[in-house]
Amino acid sequence: MEVRLTCVEGANDKEARGTDPADHAMSLYRWLVMDPELRGRAKVSTAPAQPGQGRMGGPLEVVNVVVSNTIALGSLLVAVAAWRGSRSSPPEVRLERDGVTVTVQGASPEVVEQILKAWDTAGPDDNHDPDQGNVE
Repeated sequence: MEVRLTCVEGANDKEARGTDPADHAMSLYRWLVMDPELRGRAKVSTAPAQPGQGRMGGPLEVVNVVVSNTIALGSLLVAVAAWRGSRSSPPEVRLERDGVTVTVQGASPEVVEQILKAWDTAGPDDNHDPDQGNVE
């Protein structure tokens, strides 16, 4: 299964304003590549984000992770929460799997369980608003 991770500036994150999402994405990419729990269980790669209307393609803003089982998926979610917890001003991270997007705004251990529940209750055909899938 493939999970797309996108770093976005939080609406209430005044300290991180002006921080390039590409910098956050590269930091997250390096964190995931170095994570011992993911090594050999996940394929981590990068890609530029889809440009918005009126914008040219930009630098890396998306981290793609392919995992082969739910244990690796759980390890990925724990790694993302740990990365956010290590940042002084962590950005929100949007995780998309099978068309269902969840926005991570916290770094507590319960985040992993909440994300898995959100993905289990939403099928790939559901059209969820990313703001409705916030996990704190």
